[in-house]
Amino acid sequence: MKVRTSESPWPMFRHDSQHTGRSPYLGAQKAMLKWKLSIRGSSSSPAIGFDGTIYVGNCDGYLYAINPDGTLKWKYRTRDIVSSSPAIGFDGTIYVGSDDHHIYAINPDGALKWRYETKDCVKSSPAIGADGTVYVGSDDFHLYAINPDGALKWRYETRTPIRSSPAIGADGTIYVGSEYGHFYAISLDGILKWEYAGFMYRSSPAIGIGSTVCVGSFDIYFYTTE
Repeated sequence: MKVRTSESPWPMFRHDSQHTGRSPYLGAQKAMLKWKLSIRGSSSSPAIGFDGTIYVGNCDGYLYAINPDGTLKWKYRTRDIVSSSPAIGFDGTIYVGSDDHHIYAINPDGALKWRYETKDCVKSSPAIGADGTVYVGSDDFHLYAINPDGALKWRYETRTPIRSSPAIGADGTIYVGSEYGHFYAISLDGILKWEYAGFMYRSSPAIGIGSTVCVGSFDIYFYTTE
């Protein structure tokens, strides 16, 4: 399966669905401040839209949309902390989780498209599959696969909360860790392919060249798979 990539410069946590963290752009070469905007404590990593809009969650319960010149474009209020990092779909929809137990889909103009309720906080950052499916974990012990229209595709139950952000392999396999438990490889249809026991996988996996999956654990070890 070819991994579809958004045209935005940084559409989700660690750039892409494989979490490579590799930018195709040359970064700042000097430590010169361009602008700053007070939003009372950012609690997520930013994503950057097609038009340069910056999206970031905050501990005040808002998702902020910031223009490239540093002015506020809009902000959308959830009912609790937004520590989940937003992800931008191929049509510009912004997906983000909140501690208010919901996964949100928000249009580029700041209007709510839909929200999906889980049974606990959503601190995991969404990843978007090649077909637009949104994958995100919840503290309610489930990994969710949600269609772009907000309908549940499937959910997979783990033994403990999921705060790790899923990574998606070239064949569509979803990799994610859970708190105090296991690291999972789950197929596109929500079936377990394999799991590896461990201590605490709060770290989000990254997929390297040759399909190697890398992830850190609270047991002071760093793991890679073949």
